[in-house]
Amino acid sequence: MSPHLSEQDLRRYHDRELLPGEILALDDHLANCRSCQDEIRARQESQVAAQQIITGLQTANHLESAHLLYQEMADYLDNRKSEIDREIIDSHLELCANCRVEMQDLAALKTRLERLPRAQYSPLEAPAAARRWAAWWQLPAVRIPVLAAAALLVVVLTAWILLMHFRPQPEVAHTQPGPQDTRAEVNPATPPPSMPTPAVASSAQVVADLIDDGHHVTLDSDDKLAGFGSASIQRQSEVVSVLKNGRVRTPTFLADLKGRSGTLMGAGSAPYGLLSPLATAVESRTPTFHWRASEGAKSYVLTIYDSDSQKVGTSGQLMETSWTASTALERGRTYSWQVRVNKNGAEVLMPPPAAAEAKFRVIDQSSFQEIQLVRKSHPSSHLMLGIVYAESGLLDEAEREFQKLLTANPESPVARSLLREVKSLRK
Repeated sequence: MSPHLSEQDLRRYHDRELLPGEILALDDHLANCRSCQDEIRARQESQVAAQQIITGLQTANHLESAHLLYQEMADYLDNRKSEIDREIIDSHLELCANCRVEMQDLAALKTRLERLPRAQYSPLEAPAAARRWAAWWQLPAVRIPVLAAAALLVVVLTAWILLMHFRPQPEVAHTQPGPQDTRAEVNPATPPPSMPTPAVASSAQVVADLIDDGHHVTLDSDDKLAGFGSASIQRQSEVVSVLKNGRVRTPTFLADLKGRSGTLMGAGSAPYGLLSPLATAVESRTPTFHWRASEGAKSYVLTIYDSDSQKVGTSGQLMETSWTASTALERGRTYSWQVRVNKNGAEVLMPPPAAAEAKFRVIDQSSFQEIQLVRKSHPSSHLMLGIVYAESGLLDEAEREFQKLLTANPESPVARSLLREVKSLRK
């Protein structure tokens, strides 16, 4: 090998086309050559920057496809949105010019309406006759005798009522009706029992009703949530947003885990045999990898790379089609993995160099702790677990929980929408 890497060596290194012996020689050279290290690092930074630009454009196009509703804008301007909803709307307005213009027009209209003069109403003046009557009543010579007569009348009426109540009733002789007596005995009519006054029904309508964890979770049109009384205010607000919109929040890093063409690695990797984890986050720092058996394979070697294409772990030769990482990976970092198939001395790469990388991400510490809290407080709630899994990027786990929620609520459009959205993130 020459003192420095040639353009062909750099290209083959970037496309992972080097043979095992060449890789070892190149690693030895990079360990002692700062110039070649800088050249490879510059190429990788250029590739990452280009990928970030493409990802940003794809994310912007996705956000622009779903515009804000009029009611969402009105609630935003009237400060009726929660802090989380306002953050989502602010992010959308930064990327969507149409919604930003509509929000500005609505804010201007609200300002104009607030500046309109308010109607002033003066109290009605009492008529002259009422004033004369009030003045006459204030005279002691009139008011005191009238009040005394009224008090005396109340005492007399009370005494008469008590006298009538405790007065003995005359006895009524009951005679045995004779043979010639054809008159039927008439009993005094019993007054019908009073009917209870029906309660006034609430005007709020039920927006969503799900069976979750053996009980009902409901949301009405006044955004009143029932069924999660023990959850925190923030968690209840997130559940309200999910039930209203039929959508869950997902992390932005999922877009970076997709392939170069914008399709997920999981959707296009079937011919290459890689199964999981693909284009998703994982909870464990030592994830388990799965792939399909390759016909004629003698052994497999799995290698894990970090975001700088540096090797961080390898399996050694394997005969089975699964392997659990032996070295703990860092939380909050993105990794890729590749399987080398040995077929009678020839090596086959899965995925091949021309295909998109098989990427995944280990969730950060805060997401890991939040998941543990939800598992402890709501261990059997498919809705709550599905929401927190989706927010952390654990697409496999979120899809599993929303599938169980739909099974318990087969007619619910909300449960069907949540499952469909999580599945769409893989397309």
